[in-house]
Amino acid sequence: MDRLTRVLAGLLGRAAGLLPGRRRDWAEAALAESGEIPPGAQRAAWLSGGLWLVTQEILIRSGLRMIAFAAGVAAFVWFNWTGPSSNSALTLNRMWAIGTLLILVALPLVIRRQFGPVRGGWVARAVRVGGYALILVLIAAKAVKDRDGSELGRYFAMPSPLWVMQVVLFVVIAAYVAGLLILTAQGVRLTRWGLPAVVAMAAVTAGVLYWVDPYGASIDPNNAALKWWGLAALVLPVVAGVLVTRLAARDPGATVVTASGQGMLAACGATAAAALILAFLTSVTIALFPHRVPLSQDPLTQGACPTFYRDGTVVPVALRAEYRYEISVGQSGQTPFAFLLAAPIIGIALGGIAATAASAGLPRPVPSGNDGTRATAPGDA
Repeated sequence: MDRLTRVLAGLLGRAAGLLPGRRRDWAEAALAESGEIPPGAQRAAWLSGGLWLVTQEILIRSGLRMIAFAAGVAAFVWFNWTGPSSNSALTLNRMWAIGTLLILVALPLVIRRQFGPVRGGWVARAVRVGGYALILVLIAAKAVKDRDGSELGRYFAMPSPLWVMQVVLFVVIAAYVAGLLILTAQGVRLTRWGLPAVVAMAAVTAGVLYWVDPYGASIDPNNAALKWWGLAALVLPVVAGVLVTRLAARDPGATVVTASGQGMLAACGATAAAALILAFLTSVTIALFPHRVPLSQDPLTQGACPTFYRDGTVVPVALRAEYRYEISVGQSGQTPFAFLLAAPIIGIALGGIAATAASAGLPRPVPSGNDGTRATAPGDA
């Protein structure tokens, strides 16, 4: 019986480490209180009951998460992997599926070693889960859009420059995943209300820009939607930088990053998150409603003279309407993806200036004294 008791105590102790926060404390308390139970059958029964409750907790919580994650990955692979072999986007979509899953699995391991695990609290965990789900749906919607725009495969063979653009876009997406993991890690973190403020401002900005043009603003100087994009690119990082800098100045002990540094990180994160959410919204809209995409006005897609595609391939007269529709779908939504590359750069530049200006009049913390109390600079209130 003593051997059984030791085995049960060891299993309970190991299982407790798999539980989060307060539930882990409860399991450890149950293990500690087992010492007060008379040895023998009563102590074994106590440990067995605690182990059974912990096992149920692990199976319910972890099991549901694993099932949801597996279902999401299966749907993601299906959207990227299916399609006729004649479709020129099939190979590209499959490469995106493999590459995306690799970065979503490998980057957390790398970031964890450098910046620590995800910090406590539901906000950081919700941002990570939401970010992962958003990226999976974004890439799946992109695959559907590209597949719908490449059914006439022999006329849509991807030239080398387009492959280079896809590689650059993949690197950008990987950088976004890394940024998401870093901003929600323990080593680099914003002040208490910094992360919710960043997410809220990014979501509102992306929602407004999506409402202006749900299919992604075309690169045209006369396009009114681009003016709103430019305004958002100027205002969002400045507001985010100033706001988070002020919030961080009120809570200097919450993180090792300075107030201005937090403001710059917030500006970069808000601008990048807005670009990512906007790309997600437009890609999903195009994938769901491809027949509502505005048709291209390029003469080469309308059957007008010249009747050739730029690489010299003749488009049959009977297929010109389909050709125009498909190339319109395939080229739609490219501006939000291009903005993914520029958004972090704009955020760092404008946000850094705004955060520095906002922190200029703020009191600077003085190093703590020998008694562990924090000294204050002259003028601190």
